[in-house]
Amino acid sequence: MKSITIKKLYTLHSWVGLITGILLFVIAFSGAVAVFTRPELKIWSNQEIRAEIPIQSHKIENTIEQYAQKVGPDYLEEVHIRLPSARLSETARVIYEGHFETPEGGEEHKGTVFEFHPLNWSLVSKNDMDTFFELEKYDMSTFLAHFHADLHLGRPVGLILTGLLGLTLMVSIVTGLFIHRKILAQLFTFRVSKTFSLMLNDGHKVMSVWAVLFHSVIAFTGAFLGLATVILVPAAAYVGFNGDQEKLLETFTAIKAPIVANVAQPTKLADIIDISIQKRPDLTFDNVAIMGYGDQNALVYISGDGSEQLGGETLVFHGATAEYIRTQANFGRLEGVTGKILDAMFPLHFGNFGGLLVKCIWAILGLSTALVPITGLMLWIERGLNAQNPTHSKRTYQNFNKLLIGSCGGIVLATVALFIAQLIFDKTLPEQDHTSLIFKTFFGVWLGAIILPFVIKQALALKIIILGSGLLMVLIMPLDGLFTGSHVFNVFETQHYVSVSVDLTMLFLGTLLLVSYNKMSQQRHELSTTSVPQTAIEREA
Repeated sequence: MKSITIKKLYTLHSWVGLITGILLFVIAFSGAVAVFTRPELKIWSNQEIRAEIPIQSHKIENTIEQYAQKVGPDYLEEVHIRLPSARLSETARVIYEGHFETPEGGEEHKGTVFEFHPLNWSLVSKNDMDTFFELEKYDMSTFLAHFHADLHLGRPVGLILTGLLGLTLMVSIVTGLFIHRKILAQLFTFRVSKTFSLMLNDGHKVMSVWAVLFHSVIAFTGAFLGLATVILVPAAAYVGFNGDQEKLLETFTAIKAPIVANVAQPTKLADIIDISIQKRPDLTFDNVAIMGYGDQNALVYISGDGSEQLGGETLVFHGATAEYIRTQANFGRLEGVTGKILDAMFPLHFGNFGGLLVKCIWAILGLSTALVPITGLMLWIERGLNAQNPTHSKRTYQNFNKLLIGSCGGIVLATVALFIAQLIFDKTLPEQDHTSLIFKTFFGVWLGAIILPFVIKQALALKIIILGSGLLMVLIMPLDGLFTGSHVFNVFETQHYVSVSVDLTMLFLGTLLLVSYNKMSQQRHELSTTSVPQTAIEREA
């Protein structure tokens, strides 16, 4: 390839990194955490679901029937049930839905949402569907999951932004592979003990190439998930369905309504749940959709995860007879190639297939995705500060470095602070909605961390952020034990295996961070006392 072309690709690679590098770190880091938001961090955030929850099939059937009589037949076209045994939410959730004619002659979709206690199925709340989803309550896990999805900017702005960041990551990957043509010869070169610049350069290349397949998958699936609902679906609906998005989704998704016979016959939900568990013990069932509840032709779709299928599987039954019909994926039958591709998008992005091991691998690789743009930015700052004829002023590079420290270190500190905040809010304000407090804690800590390097020395700001993050992580386990009584010494009694594992993980990561920082500080001190000249970044920090 001609040198002029390489130079243009290098310029493009540099500008994409400069413009989107910090945002890519924010998205990738939050994604590494979001891998565990369901169910691990959801379980940790809610004491009611920390222990295993048995499936009470007859209790579920009786509750659904009881409240079906209260909402009336108009709301029984669709009944959606979130089973508490999967521990994906703090409550069991049931939605009764129907279609109603508008005064203008059109049609509108209405629903009533009931939330129940996950163990005894006592009523917790009742809302209409629109109000429920508009006023969704946030705990720490829900906040982090939504933050990764759209940065809490909402639709369509947030989803478009995260989708575009996925596209820019793909551009960085392609241009990076072209401009680093000899990178394969440096795959095993990582000079940690040398200068800071060499460590950055080697680390940037090693993380880029060794995980290039993962980076590419994350970039593509992230772009698809971000842009699909706000651009691709409306475009497809406009082209093929005269703008009717609901018709498009009904056509391509697997949960379809039957032809209602208008003959009343009980839906054997308890039998269907029991048969599903016996038939597929490898699946963790989380959702049930009943189409035409109480009708002779009712269909029941019970969905679960845990099998070899990336998107999980859905078992389909005749509601009135509990007769098994088939197993299918979310976007069609399992043998459909297109359906499998669409079903794979979400699991591939979040690693929620293959169990906890895959999630851990995804989280580690996700952190490498976050570090690639940051190491690139640090290299750009380093070279700019050391160049004889820099493109920008020294102050510009220094300010960019301050922004880098505050925004990227701050997102880590703010995320860890949410763990402590969740425990404190649950203890001091147990009956209140913590949504506002969660938002204020996260963005307040993050904003404070961004400002910090601009008001004190960079080295001190970096030290505060790193040590603060490490100390908070170490503090999570004893604070959790003190406030909730959930700790490693009674784990077999309480069966809080997931929450205790989260505590132990945070203790390990906090200790590792503190030890690593101490070791790096010692190395920096040793370098300063030798004849080896320090780099500009080392002098700054």
